[in-house]
Amino acid sequence: MKRVLYYLAKMADASFSVRAMKIPDNLYELCLTNLVNYLQKLKCERNDLRSLPDSILMDIYYKMLQEKRLCILGAELSELDIFERLLRFTGAQLRLLQCFQAVIEHGSKLSSELASAYVARCEAAVHSRDHLIQLGLRLGGFFNEAGWYADAERVLLRCQQLCQAQPQSARYRRLTLECCHRLLNTQSAYCCFPAAAETYALSLRLLGLPENITEDLSSKPSTLLDECLQSLEADSEDDGSNRPAACLAAGCAAGCGGAVLLARLCKEFSALYFVRCDYGAAHAWSMRALALLTPHTPARVCVEVLRACGKACVVKRRFAAAGLLLRQAVALARRALGPRRPAHAHALLDYGFYLLNVDSIARSVAVYEEALTTLRRVFGRSSLHVATAQEDLAYALYVLEYSSGRFYKARDHAERAIRIIENLVPPDHLLLASAKRVKALILEEIALDTPAGQDMSEPSLLEESEALHKAALALSTLAFGEKNVQTAKHYGNLGRLYQSMQKFQDAETMHLKAIAIKEELLGAEDYEVGLSVGHLASLYNYHMNMHCAAEKLYLRSIAISLKLFGERYSGLEYDYRGLVHVCTQLKRHERAEHYSALLQRWHELREQSKTEQQPALGDEQVLPLDELRAKLQLQH
Repeated sequence: MKRVLYYLAKMADASFSVRAMKIPDNLYELCLTNLVNYLQKLKCERNDLRSLPDSILMDIYYKMLQEKRLCILGAELSELDIFERLLRFTGAQLRLLQCFQAVIEHGSKLSSELASAYVARCEAAVHSRDHLIQLGLRLGGFFNEAGWYADAERVLLRCQQLCQAQPQSARYRRLTLECCHRLLNTQSAYCCFPAAAETYALSLRLLGLPENITEDLSSKPSTLLDECLQSLEADSEDDGSNRPAACLAAGCAAGCGGAVLLARLCKEFSALYFVRCDYGAAHAWSMRALALLTPHTPARVCVEVLRACGKACVVKRRFAAAGLLLRQAVALARRALGPRRPAHAHALLDYGFYLLNVDSIARSVAVYEEALTTLRRVFGRSSLHVATAQEDLAYALYVLEYSSGRFYKARDHAERAIRIIENLVPPDHLLLASAKRVKALILEEIALDTPAGQDMSEPSLLEESEALHKAALALSTLAFGEKNVQTAKHYGNLGRLYQSMQKFQDAETMHLKAIAIKEELLGAEDYEVGLSVGHLASLYNYHMNMHCAAEKLYLRSIAISLKLFGERYSGLEYDYRGLVHVCTQLKRHERAEHYSALLQRWHELREQSKTEQQPALGDEQVLPLDELRAKLQLQH
């Protein structure tokens, strides 16, 4: 056996050029296949594999995946020593993610087993504290990327305890901040907001920043952040031994200076505020992160910061800046990380979000579909990453097919997303709220399009939609409270549903709640406010005979849409049609003709826009940072 492995190693070196050309079934590949089959059939001692170089070991494990030898692969990967070797091997990340997820889909509890093994190793205190901290950072970071957030948090919290148990020298201060960075990523993505608030507060204390620093970020330059950066850079110079450890744990090829660490933390602060719907703070932190990037910043960090900035600009309705930033994120991810990497798919999801918000719906659907294909290739069909992409695609398809009524593809994606999430999180988890909201919207439209008297099964689609909306509202209120944009959206969705169910007083109450919350949080001229105002106008116009009130609301909704999106915005159709109906009911026929003409003009503009495309992503050139910042300054 040892001799076979020796010749396999020699063959790997000799056939490297052949494998680089991706010629199938070369001798090395055949040997890998035979070795995997031999190991599977004879159930022999596998310790001999441990003597192989990391590159060949990864090749063997990936061949196990290709040959569907998932039981033996799971047994191998469940050994923490082996998994640690693969985490250290820089060429293994993508294939390791695929192997890891395939083993879990096969029925293994690999993520939980590895997390438990790490915690047990920490308790045993056999290994050095530095070794355990670096392993915790790597393992927690890998779980983050794989979407196994509960186990990532478990590992990183134990790693954080190890860091804080040491004297807070420059070295351990930076390692604790590295841990906080990963924890914030986990806790924000998994909606653990109380825990995330604690991690955020700890990060600020370690950085020497006051708790109220966010109040100053958007209004004036923060000298405190400059001082914090100088302190981190001084720590790096005083304790040079820390930099390689932190950088290796972060997966960076080059040394991570204080600017990179601070940029990554600012990006996570932005992400936390974004999921909590505090968009002003999210935008301010993301712009601080962007200012900290340099030509030497690792590409992966640059992509993450560009994504955060782009998403924040979308919700702040700074669309020109958002488009530039997110196209740059996609282009950089494709060029520097590769089109098959999850990082590229996540950048595509954010770009799809931008396209949806600027009314480029068909293009958004295509981008979401490309992202979903990539994520399925890496993570299979039972991952939170895949569920998120399916939910995003479902909503984009719902918007795209709103006029046609062909919602069945959208419904399929929404239901698949819900099934995945229900299998991976507790039943009261906030991640279910958004997916249930999307399905509820789809079911409502299907119900309204169903001919009268046609059997729709029990409970009715509208009743099922109501149950989903109420469940989503309860989860949102529990997580965010009453005064939150997400909670307001759920009120607005219930208002539309009650209008469809002919519960008009209930519908009015829900719409008024949504408008009041959105106005308080976002201002009177935000897109979300205009959306809810338009929905209330429709209720007054078509169902409550309050035509004068409806007219004022329609005009307000149109003014917001024109200011933010221009004359071609798709939502204007419903407002113009509503005004035609209002004026007809009020026998103001000249005004009705005026709005009919505006509606006709809108149709002509929409036809023109069909020939105008968003810039092709493949043609996007990655800009130097200075040039990118200069363009952003011009657009502000």
